[in-house]
Amino acid sequence: MTREGVCCRALGVSYGGRVVFDGLDLALGCGLYALQGANGAGKSTLLRLLAGAQSPDTGEVWIAGESLMRSPMQARRHLSYVPDEAAVYPFMTGQDLLDFCAWAKNCAIDGDVTEMIGNFGLHPHLATRFDAMSLGTRKKMMICAALIGAPGVLLMDEPGNGLDAPSLECLVTLLRRRSRNAAVLIASHDHDFLQRLDATPLLMSDLVQSGAAS
Repeated sequence: MTREGVCCRALGVSYGGRVVFDGLDLALGCGLYALQGANGAGKSTLLRLLAGAQSPDTGEVWIAGESLMRSPMQARRHLSYVPDEAAVYPFMTGQDLLDFCAWAKNCAIDGDVTEMIGNFGLHPHLATRFDAMSLGTRKKMMICAALIGAPGVLLMDEPGNGLDAPSLECLVTLLRRRSRNAAVLIASHDHDFLQRLDATPLLMSDLVQSGAAS
């Protein structure tokens, strides 16, 4: 396993008897990577497993050399995850989310996060509840929250969903910069976005050793 980045060995998961993948191995150091594959290939499932948002049937995940199964608190200190859906309490405001993430990671909201809040035009929405935000605003808040603590592993599912063109450009610049010192793994159906990122493609068909989803 790598002491930096994210690693999994013999990862397997199934739903209702249908195997999504079985025996998946992956090791990523610093860099920018894009999961690619058809709908149902397991991209979102793999991100959830690597983030610890879902437990695998078999296998193990390490974040910065820490086992996500055996030492979850230590592993999560190096990890941030942006799901496709904003899974936060609807009564939380944007500022509530940022403050909670800073508290959970025992760190301050640093200059990079403050810069992205400004670049994304989020200052007018910091006092807005999540259930009153647009899709794009929720996604921007989740991205900014994920930057707190400068995680060594950043997992993002459809991060460009709902973002306007200027915000997408800010996101491209951000991810390229963060990938110099972190493993950034994303899944997206936006081919133009992926081309601008110039991320290393990771095909699910190549990663899956057996039992690929149809």
